[in-house]
Amino acid sequence: MMDKPIVIVGAGPAGLSCAAQLVAAGQRVVLIDDNHQAGGQYFRQLPPSYRVAPNARLLRETGRYKILSQVLKSPLVSFLPSTVAWGSPEPLTIAYAGPKASGRVQAQAVVIATGAQDKPFPFTGWTLPGVISAGGCLNLAKAHGLVPQGRVIIAGNGPLVLVAGATMAAARARVCHVIEAQPTRKLTSATLRGVVSSPKLLLKAMGYRAQIMGVGAKFMSGWMVTRAQGDGCLQQVNIAPVASDGTPDLSRKRCLEADILVLGYGLQPGMEFARMMGCRVVFVPDLAGWVPDRSEQLETSVPGVYAIGDGAGIGGVEVALLEGELVAQSILGDTGANTVRRRYQQMDRFRRALNAGYQCANTLVAAENETIVCRCEELKLGELRAHLADRKMSLNTLKTGTRLGMGRCQGRNCLSSVASLCGLDDAEIEASPYPRVRPPVRPVPLRHLAADQHAGPAREPDEINLFAPKE
Repeated sequence: MMDKPIVIVGAGPAGLSCAAQLVAAGQRVVLIDDNHQAGGQYFRQLPPSYRVAPNARLLRETGRYKILSQVLKSPLVSFLPSTVAWGSPEPLTIAYAGPKASGRVQAQAVVIATGAQDKPFPFTGWTLPGVISAGGCLNLAKAHGLVPQGRVIIAGNGPLVLVAGATMAAARARVCHVIEAQPTRKLTSATLRGVVSSPKLLLKAMGYRAQIMGVGAKFMSGWMVTRAQGDGCLQQVNIAPVASDGTPDLSRKRCLEADILVLGYGLQPGMEFARMMGCRVVFVPDLAGWVPDRSEQLETSVPGVYAIGDGAGIGGVEVALLEGELVAQSILGDTGANTVRRRYQQMDRFRRALNAGYQCANTLVAAENETIVCRCEELKLGELRAHLADRKMSLNTLKTGTRLGMGRCQGRNCLSSVASLCGLDDAEIEASPYPRVRPPVRPVPLRHLAADQHAGPAREPDEINLFAPKE
């Protein structure tokens, strides 16, 4: 078995960190990523044909990426960019498809490092041109050097609000307002823990806020977006204070002029591939949602399958890098990881405290019955609520009866918000689970699959209760 490679799905900070440790020990690695280049969201790279202008002011970190990306040059690494890991036809076997190669690879171990995605926050008008997610905005800036023009409002709930605001401010975008839903006073305790656990991260956050204030942007806490308006594109954004029940206090609403609205209402772990492989998932609020159930060695409920980075719990780049190191050491049987583990435990406490600090007392809700909540199928919240009126509440019921989650995103951008908006609490998902993840886990061009000589039925873990409580 030792002649088989370690397969890492995801070439972001966690995946690269893990690969670097494995290669240093002489282990063969297959690294699969659906982006054109390695780096993930945090180390997002400009295309090779681009050059960074001497006066460019984007907040891009290049030093650590240059070090980590050296592993891609190793003869022990098979890097497959622009390639989708779409299924697991057999245990510890990954089916992949891309322009460079397609097929299946048997692994000694599989490391899932699939990262996270923006958490959707539906409200009337969020589909207007000019409304963009924080992740999308950062992608455009880091990968293409594109900076939004006109009046920019950045709104949401979580650290990504500060990151997006500071990045846009540094890039000389016209940032007018930065609006955080959680009152600043409620973040104080989590922030103070950062002084001991991670002073560098605290200083970085303070630097972000200083960058925002330095361009004259107005920072507001305890407010949320309620509606976006415009004739064919965004022109106005309605905001209101967050009421005690998580809804907007419309008696105090305000209307702001804007050309671009950047939304950052949190991140959610991308755990579809883990579910595809049969890994049990659990709901952990201080990890920001549903995550693979992991041991102290970060191994999932499926032997030989590990999960690291934001896809296993929102924690940021520092946690991702440390988890990559820890998993590599676990796979290699290295027992001398005490220093790394102590640092990881310290960072883990901080990220959990920070995630808890951003949790609002009640789920934020700004959607109305007329609000489109499933963008692929253009389903409105009122339609979904009506469908559930005389039926047992279930996401599966909604999917089969309304085509919810059957579009290109396969529910990644709607299921979590619809569950909440329709009154289905995350903690009750065991009684009414998310629809099963089916291969291909992401869309794959048929021309890429044509090169797979073993194409055939993909194993689906039908018999596994993925949402079973821990024993």
